[in-house]
Amino acid sequence: MDRDTLLPAGFSDKIYPKSQKNSLLIENVINFFLNYGYLRISPPLIEFEETLLNQGPGLALKNNSFRVMDPISKKMMAVRSDMTTQISRIASKRLAHYQRPLRLSYSGEVLRVNPSGLKLERQIAQVGAEIIGDITCDLETEIIIIGLKVLKELDLEDLTLDLNYQNLRISFFKDLSELPDSELLFKAIEKKDINYLKNKNFPNKNNILNIIQVSGQYTNKNEFLEKLNEDNKKNNHLLHMLEVSSSIQKIFKNLNIVLDPLEKSTFDYHSGITFTIFSKSLHGSIAKGGTYKTINEEDATGISLYVDLLGGIKNVFVEKEKVLVEQNDFENAENLIKQGYQIIFFKNIDNNIVNYAKSINCKYFFKNNKLIQV
Repeated sequence: MDRDTLLPAGFSDKIYPKSQKNSLLIENVINFFLNYGYLRISPPLIEFEETLLNQGPGLALKNNSFRVMDPISKKMMAVRSDMTTQISRIASKRLAHYQRPLRLSYSGEVLRVNPSGLKLERQIAQVGAEIIGDITCDLETEIIIIGLKVLKELDLEDLTLDLNYQNLRISFFKDLSELPDSELLFKAIEKKDINYLKNKNFPNKNNILNIIQVSGQYTNKNEFLEKLNEDNKKNNHLLHMLEVSSSIQKIFKNLNIVLDPLEKSTFDYHSGITFTIFSKSLHGSIAKGGTYKTINEEDATGISLYVDLLGGIKNVFVEKEKVLVEQNDFENAENLIKQGYQIIFFKNIDNNIVNYAKSINCKYFFKNNKLIQV
């Protein structure tokens, strides 16, 4: 590869028509959010490190953020690796006086030191929505349903919703952290290694084993409750998760819902319910989200969709028929644009332009006030 075109690992040029499709896709998603009252905001790509990474969700993003020195202020700046931390700052400061629940939407590029999961890209187009305020089961259900409806709008089928609960995980794990073999226990729980865990003694053993054994396909609330032991039946975190699952199922009756309460969230700043959306037709997760605390310790919940993965699902870009028009003939060009054509200016239109027209997939040229087929 020519050194002049070599790019760092995880970065690539987005070229037409994919770049056009992705841009239109983002606008479609944002407009969908707007129809449900999510106000669009646009934070900067880069902020002072002490602002972006030292408070709220930003604390969990330090190790995955690029830094650069500001030549003007001589202070360190950080490039955002996730826009949630910026939503937290804006909601807590600039929009603190807005009525709660506050609904916001956003889109933009984020840069990450390390790629996420199976995705090798380190520059990602992120589009999403957040609700800030007193987050209830209803609002957590809303943000998930909005995300599912967006994906349905994009003709994406065979969706799976994976639900977890970070506070439940934290409440069980805090008593394990002091044990000498805590790391091995954590790994065994994540891998659902029942045989290993049965042979160990640790706090909440029976409850943890019970949750692991009942994790999986969600059919209905009563069936799930029947599988829980007496302690877990009284666990408010599990009851909360079941209420959200039941509400989602009422709207998306055929949705594949998987409950995995002890699964670790991708982002360490999450505290409540977290979720990931998959599709059989795509590799990897297509949307993620969950509940967290803002820098003002307000509850918030949100969703992020990965546009680069979604770009090939629905052709939101309808390419117009091209017409060759004499260079700078704007009067006729504008009339043709109003009729639904795309204009390409060309000097000295004549009958010998057929090969050129075909090379750019152009079916017409305009000459002597007539639209002529190539």
